[in-house]
Amino acid sequence: MSAAQTAQPSPPPPAGAPTQLVILAAGQGSRIRTGEQELPKPLVSVGGVPLLKRSILTAKKAGVSRFVVILGFEAARVRGALEGDSQLSDLDITWVEHPRFDLSNGVSVLQARQHVAGEFYLTMADHVVEPAIYQALAARPLRGDLALAIDYKLSDVFDMDDATKVKVGEGDTIAAISKTLKEFDAVDTGVFRCGEGLFGALQAEHDRRGDASLSDGVRALGAAGKAHVVDVGAAWWQDVDDLPTRAEAERRLFVSLTKKIDGPVSRHINRRFSKRLTRLVMNTGVVPNHMTAVGLAVGLLSALVTALATPEALWLLPLGGLLYQLSSMIDGCDGELARLKFLHSDLGEWFDTVSDDVINLSYQLAMGYALTRITGQAAWLWISAAGAAAGAVVCAQMYGELLRSGKGTHLALSWSFEREQGSLFQRICARFAFVARRDFYALALMVLSFLGVAAMQVGLVLSLITIGFLVSQWASTRLAAARADAAPEPAARVTGARRAGAQAS
Repeated sequence: MSAAQTAQPSPPPPAGAPTQLVILAAGQGSRIRTGEQELPKPLVSVGGVPLLKRSILTAKKAGVSRFVVILGFEAARVRGALEGDSQLSDLDITWVEHPRFDLSNGVSVLQARQHVAGEFYLTMADHVVEPAIYQALAARPLRGDLALAIDYKLSDVFDMDDATKVKVGEGDTIAAISKTLKEFDAVDTGVFRCGEGLFGALQAEHDRRGDASLSDGVRALGAAGKAHVVDVGAAWWQDVDDLPTRAEAERRLFVSLTKKIDGPVSRHINRRFSKRLTRLVMNTGVVPNHMTAVGLAVGLLSALVTALATPEALWLLPLGGLLYQLSSMIDGCDGELARLKFLHSDLGEWFDTVSDDVINLSYQLAMGYALTRITGQAAWLWISAAGAAAGAVVCAQMYGELLRSGKGTHLALSWSFEREQGSLFQRICARFAFVARRDFYALALMVLSFLGVAAMQVGLVLSLITIGFLVSQWASTRLAAARADAAPEPAARVTGARRAGAQAS
């Protein structure tokens, strides 16, 4: 079973959630512009993607379709670097140049006033956040004129001295907000859901003293009971102001690349390797499909090396097993790059899935061929051929199902043992499903290849048994689906449909 590790699209935002975002990218970013790094802050790369571009694409994953970007320091350079970017070409982006970027960030917010209507999100280009923060704001209708996403996980804050602290009042209102608060409950993540009342609060402050910070506007709305907080829960974020905070943002990004569905082998072995390799190539022109191709080449090489083993060259067996495991570890890089750099594609997902299956079936055949050459017993080749043929048939069936569903990874398939575990067979399949994961059986077969010919024979037999369970489980899954399709509609649903039809007529 393939274990494609590609990024998945986020669910659509709730009805009524904002679809426009104002991004502040006007400041000079003097703390991060050192001798080592001279780019304007919005163009500073974090995880292989410029900060401003990352802000845009993160919000896009959360359902935002229109962007108003406030530029200031080196505005032409920033706009020129991103305006022709192919990943941004299909987005509605309004670039606004703010000549008085030397003033506080609240004045930058005011530059968006004539470009937005109704509710909008607001963030700063130097805040690296999870899409889940936007989703948390989207899930709660706006009360008043502003909702601030806050983080109660104070022990997770990297630079508390520089964080904007928030005192939460009754009814989740904002009682106080400042970097210098002594008593506070949470910190500001830098993402807001706003109504047009924010502009009025900022304009009043600007008219009073000729300047206005965003915190000034939040305090004014908070005093009127029109500013509230929304807890981001487990979601992570990081404000990037200097080189240490940039490194922390990249660390958090890489931690997020470990997926909840990763098994122990993937989490503790494969990811340790793949993340290091991904970090090496993230600032280059390497894309996910390149890494898939490298993994495919190494996997096919593992099959070739194994097939060349003879009684005089038994050392080729462990070498082939090592290459097979290496291809499994490389396999995680394409998905990591896709998630890190927003490079998911349907074609890439299919390329990854088919490559995994080709590698696995090739190595299966190579094991049988090598064991036949070494022992002189043709049965081993027949065993491997039977397993590979059965695996190919199941793969073809699964590809058909994936084409019908519009997906490109085996992980999108639903298996009957995941839904019903009443029979002994289903319980066994559920208990040992991890054996069919590529990360597990690649490591297991590598270990067996190091233990000699007898261990390889055991491994080949176990591979055939595993494929047999896969075939049986797939047949069971398809049979359950056929029964569900053939089952009569529930009476209540049929009655409701007839009633609706009668009303329509």
